[in-house]
Amino acid sequence: MSPLSSEVRDMILKKIVLRTNDGFSQAIEEWAKNKNIETSFFDGKESLFDTVDSLVILHEDHNISKDVKELRDALEKLHKSTHQIDINATMNAAVASLRFWIENNKPKSVLFVGNDNLTKSQRFTDYLEKLGAVL
Repeated sequence: MSPLSSEVRDMILKKIVLRTNDGFSQAIEEWAKNKNIETSFFDGKESLFDTVDSLVILHEDHNISKDVKELRDALEKLHKSTHQIDINATMNAAVASLRFWIENNKPKSVLFVGNDNLTKSQRFTDYLEKLGAVL
């Protein structure tokens, strides 16, 4: 086994928080479980802003819903780091930028959000596969 394999390395992404039980969240949850990354669904018992320390927005061609933009703005006002990934961008750059962001910000609990339509895109599947190989 290579010393760089995901089984040997410590994962730099520790916990993913998801908001809803839609196709996007289910796809992220399944991917994370395969990579041994803890996942949880926001249950509303605590403030979302107390539950997460950062936000990752996955999107296609900068199509981001108004509620996600408002969520991003609210988290940024609280000085919580946010990162946006366009899955239609250059794949290697998109994967590297998220890894670099995680390494620099060292988030403990990351809220992942994205449009449910992303799950229909092969680029989304390819992105998660490539991302899993570098985390």
